[in-house]
Amino acid sequence: MATTVANPADMNIAPARAGGAQAPNRAAPTGQASSAPAAGADSSGLSMAGVQGVMSQPAVKKSMPAIMALLTLAVFIIAYSWVQQPPYRTLYPGLSDADRQAAFEALIAADFSASIDSKTGQLKVPDSRFHEARILLASKGLPQSGTVGGIASLNDDASMTTSQFMEQVRYVSAMESELARSISQIGTIQSARVHLASPKQSVFVRNRTPAKASAVVTPYPGRVISASQVQAIVHMIASSVPYLSADDVAVVDQRGKLLTDSNQLASSSHNVEQIAHKQRLEDSYRNRIDAFLSQVVGAGNVRSEVDVLVDFTEIESTYEEYDGNNNGLRARSEILVEEKSSGAGSGGIPGATSNAAPLDATAVIDGQIISQEGLGGANTLDTLSSKTTRNYEMDRAVRHVKRQGGKLERLSVAVVLNTPEANEETGIAEGYSEQELERFTDLVKSVVGFNAARGDVVTIVSTKFEPAPPPQQITINWYENPQVISMIKTLAAVLLFIALLYFVVKPTIGTYVANMEAEAAAAQAALRGSESAGKSLDGEPMGSRKTEQDVSLYDAKRALENKSTISPEFMDNARTYDDKVALIRLLVAKEPERVANVFKKMIR
Repeated sequence: MATTVANPADMNIAPARAGGAQAPNRAAPTGQASSAPAAGADSSGLSMAGVQGVMSQPAVKKSMPAIMALLTLAVFIIAYSWVQQPPYRTLYPGLSDADRQAAFEALIAADFSASIDSKTGQLKVPDSRFHEARILLASKGLPQSGTVGGIASLNDDASMTTSQFMEQVRYVSAMESELARSISQIGTIQSARVHLASPKQSVFVRNRTPAKASAVVTPYPGRVISASQVQAIVHMIASSVPYLSADDVAVVDQRGKLLTDSNQLASSSHNVEQIAHKQRLEDSYRNRIDAFLSQVVGAGNVRSEVDVLVDFTEIESTYEEYDGNNNGLRARSEILVEEKSSGAGSGGIPGATSNAAPLDATAVIDGQIISQEGLGGANTLDTLSSKTTRNYEMDRAVRHVKRQGGKLERLSVAVVLNTPEANEETGIAEGYSEQELERFTDLVKSVVGFNAARGDVVTIVSTKFEPAPPPQQITINWYENPQVISMIKTLAAVLLFIALLYFVVKPTIGTYVANMEAEAAAAQAALRGSESAGKSLDGEPMGSRKTEQDVSLYDAKRALENKSTISPEFMDNARTYDDKVALIRLLVAKEPERVANVFKKMIR
């Protein structure tokens, strides 16, 4: 409860007379006169007076050191946090604007010190809370790009009234989302979209329609999607969709370039392998030459370049040779077969065909019957046959040759040697002699496997190497140097802390100590005044010690009891707050009606 202390000098309280009704009339002009200048006073003067009044309160004075200590601590903490700003880290690179806004609002709501980079527009959080921020956004389903849909979306808005067509559409959409998320897991792919054309299949195999698919991929800036990655995307999509062949999958980049051209993929893959093999071969020769000659002329004094001509033609042939050793024909086996047979001649009824053997012929001669047997078998036939089979042996060879590509057709080597330093005695830099260069040439030929038949060339020259240019030093302005900025921040915080101690804390403590000393002196003076007041009761008038010592509460009480006038000096001489409160309480207890009139004027 706030206590308002009125000054008796401002009240202009006069001694009570016959009634007490004239007191308000006498006090009224004074109150009106005193309020007039107050109404016209400057507002700044009133505010300063109010501040001074608040600051002059004993409770405020007593708590001022604690307030200044807390203020100093707060300023020091602010300065320290300003100097020790934590490093920030990009949360999700390449976020869409919608996802960035949603993520920023979610982080701010969770008391994360999130910020948007003014240069790149990326969402950043303190590095110490990076993983915590990602977990928080994952729990809220952010970012939504590439994560909308999926198999989990099949449970959304599930109803018994959903048609089979809508279920199929939702299933295809979920598969597209899942495939897009899987493709986005590849390191070079920033985002991907997949479209599936999966018609309803018939129960008859001959009536089935193959499915088709297409994908649009967007790589990260500065990265290239390789042919192997395109093939991986094609096979992953084909393996995830029933009745989908890898030949029916098309992959397109963000520029509309078809990446799944079979001829282009085959040729590009083949060319890449050939170029890589050629480079590996050249690097191998170059490293061998540098390592060998560096031991002779010194490290850094040799430069070599190798160019190889490689024939990547693949040849496949089949050879069949006979008698390759010129051994001639050799009989390996011979078979001789002889057959001899005898029998009767052919017979039978002329002009007729019969399966029965004919009867022996008979004839009647001179009344006698003579048969064929009696005639001595004149129609008997004898048959003799001979068959010879000879097998000859001959050398025969069948050869199937398949030569892979990569045959070295020609080798060209160029070596540059640094001219030795100048002789200390003559001061002249002497290069390598012709004999030394020829010796180096022979060494290099031996290292690379020189073959003059295929047209290999090895060239070695000696010349002076130019010194390497000094590394360019990146100069930045001193005010842009992070170390200088950090030192300036630290120095500013220290200077601010020292200035606060010197200009705020020190004067406040000095004023507080001075007030405490003044209060102690006033208390001692009041004690001496009360002792002298006891002596004045014996006959010494009160007016004789107004200028010598303070007026005590006892004198004021005696004055009110005697109905005498209370001088303003009573309040002025009461130096402490407790003395003033005691005087006001005494006045209210003795003459409450006059105090009430004063408050009425103040309320008006």
